[in-house]
Amino acid sequence: MALYESVIVARQDITKTQCDTIIKNFEEIIKSQKGSIKNVEYWGLRNLAYEINKNKKGHYTMIIIEANPNSIAEYERNLKLHEDVIRFITIKIKDYDGKPSVIFQHSSESNRE
Repeated sequence: MALYESVIVARQDITKTQCDTIIKNFEEIIKSQKGSIKNVEYWGLRNLAYEINKNKKGHYTMIIIEANPNSIAEYERNLKLHEDVIRFITIKIKDYDGKPSVIFQHSSESNRE
């Protein structure tokens, strides 16, 4: 099985609880396909680089996934169909060191100040 990093951007007008529920649903899809979730990071409500379908912000979440390519295909198919997901990207990575992402570290530091 290979490692993948997936970033999902959800609509700005849903709550964080709704966003968490959406992510849990996608986690279940991966687990039902015999994959596993290594890490989930919620990056918060952030500005988009450009407006997408009248959304100027989005809820960003990153997921580290260990799964086979067929599982990822099913996962991405479901992402495309979900009405609250406005953008996503999934890339294959070589390894995962278990450390928080740079964006997550930066947002944690700004919360402490």
